[in-house]
Amino acid sequence: MKTSLPASLLLGATLSIGAWADEAKTKGGLEIVSDDGNFSASLGGRIHFDTYLFDPDIEDPVSTTEFRRARITLEGEAYNFEYKLEQDFAAGSTLSGYREVWIGHDFYGGTIRVGQFKPFRAMEELTSSNEILMLERPFTTATGLFDGRQFQQGIGWNNHWACYTAGVMAFNLRNANTPRNEGVGAAGRFTWAPLNEELSTVHLGFSYSHENANRNSLLLESEADYAGRRGPSQLIALTPGDRQLFLGDFGDEEFFFGKQGGSVSVAGLELAGTWGPFYAQMEYAYGNYDGDYYLSELFFEELFDAPPTFECDPDFGCYIGDQDVHAWYIQGSWLITGEHKPYNSKKGIFKSAKPNSPWGAWELTARYESMQNDEIPDLEADSWIVGINYYHNPKVRFMLNLRFGDNDFTGDGTNQLGIRAQMSW
Repeated sequence: MKTSLPASLLLGATLSIGAWADEAKTKGGLEIVSDDGNFSASLGGRIHFDTYLFDPDIEDPVSTTEFRRARITLEGEAYNFEYKLEQDFAAGSTLSGYREVWIGHDFYGGTIRVGQFKPFRAMEELTSSNEILMLERPFTTATGLFDGRQFQQGIGWNNHWACYTAGVMAFNLRNANTPRNEGVGAAGRFTWAPLNEELSTVHLGFSYSHENANRNSLLLESEADYAGRRGPSQLIALTPGDRQLFLGDFGDEEFFFGKQGGSVSVAGLELAGTWGPFYAQMEYAYGNYDGDYYLSELFFEELFDAPPTFECDPDFGCYIGDQDVHAWYIQGSWLITGEHKPYNSKKGIFKSAKPNSPWGAWELTARYESMQNDEIPDLEADSWIVGINYYHNPKVRFMLNLRFGDNDFTGDGTNQLGIRAQMSW
């Protein structure tokens, strides 16, 4: 019953607008505008239906199907204020399904927003899930380095000038579905496209993020889904946040305690470009995760899925200090039917190609990604992905990814075949 409420609200809002609107626009989507121009609303959405088939190794995940995304989006304007309300019904309850929910207004040439949205960090993170190259984003995003922290609540501003973009956000360390807490953070991103022509683009970018866990903050993790969604994952780094994870005392079979709170700082670099039907993109991110905590060998193995690869004290257990984490990837594609991936100069990201013919467009894809913790020997995971995308039309896409996972820490080499049927409007 809970998940039906947002749908009712969105439908009711759309119908009520229609009662006093005198203009309905259907070019490129459904939009309703009031007769005085003070109100507008457009309705959009996306359906991503996935199939996952695993080739197990040490781990034995369940092959399955799922709705990866099932979203309805309502956005528009009211008296020159912008708004967006996006609900993902595939996420579970109403609050866990909130994606972008914000109010915005023009400010110093750009847009200032208050509510829940993505912090300005990582190029592939800010690329729409309708237009990402693979089924899942790489390790430099909330699929890895910023695990579980894709959307945050706060205030942000972004703008673009010719070949430049800039965005900053200050946020509380939570989204609509996580506990109230006193954790805070800030993130910013700057991009430059020194070359941006019709069939060729070069993109450069830099981002920085700082998160400071405080009272009631959840732990801050970096986790690698090296075998794809619903497959095994490897914890790479951990900053404890508040005390909810602490337990036991020295000498107990299981204990975990130390410095409360802690911070995570991440700096990222971006390089991408297109040339005709060819496209390449890479990102590197360096993160520092605060540590200063002790845990028993048994609890270490529960968290990291393998015994410690360094010597632990028989009484005081395993000490984890500050952790340096490196994450990077390189990906590319070839549109074998001759199309070109356009560049969105307002956001500093690349978009999906549009088919040139009624027969659609075909794209060959590949990616290598890796993430490691320098302070814990052998704590590294990586994966190779090869795939193919078929664009039936600008709104319907079919994807196939073959992922070869490798977890150096546990020795697991689970692989995945992933398939997606996708539609957006």
